[in-house]
Amino acid sequence: IVIAYFALSYTDTSDSTSIISQSHVTAIIDGDTIEVDHQRIRLSLTNTPERDELGYNEATDFTRSLCPIGSAVIVNQDDKQPYDIYDRMLAKVYCSDKILNAELLYNGHANILTQYCSTSEFASEDWAKKYGC
Repeated sequence: IVIAYFALSYTDTSDSTSIISQSHVTAIIDGDTIEVDHQRIRLSLTNTPERDELGYNEATDFTRSLCPIGSAVIVNQDDKQPYDIYDRMLAKVYCSDKILNAELLYNGHANILTQYCSTSEFASEDWAKKYGC
């Protein structure tokens, strides 16, 4: 019932032609990469520390707490850059009625990858503009 309500309460206001799907988290790879139904998803525009960098554990734990394994998510694939060079889907991800990309930024666990602002459909969103796009 909760999942159905969440899906029905979601409204996409973009002119999106990309994949928008409701699925479940199957793995947390790190702060900015998760698996959804066994497909690797890289958060568009959002960059968290790598495994050997300060803040890695905190960013990964934050993602794990907001989007635990098994939780329902909505994945909105980036129209302008659908996949990265590692063939991970680039997307905005909704968890617990929040945008994971934005929450990582708001809570100091990530920064914006400004070099991709010109090639992301999400660059004009408030969270992206606030942090550098």
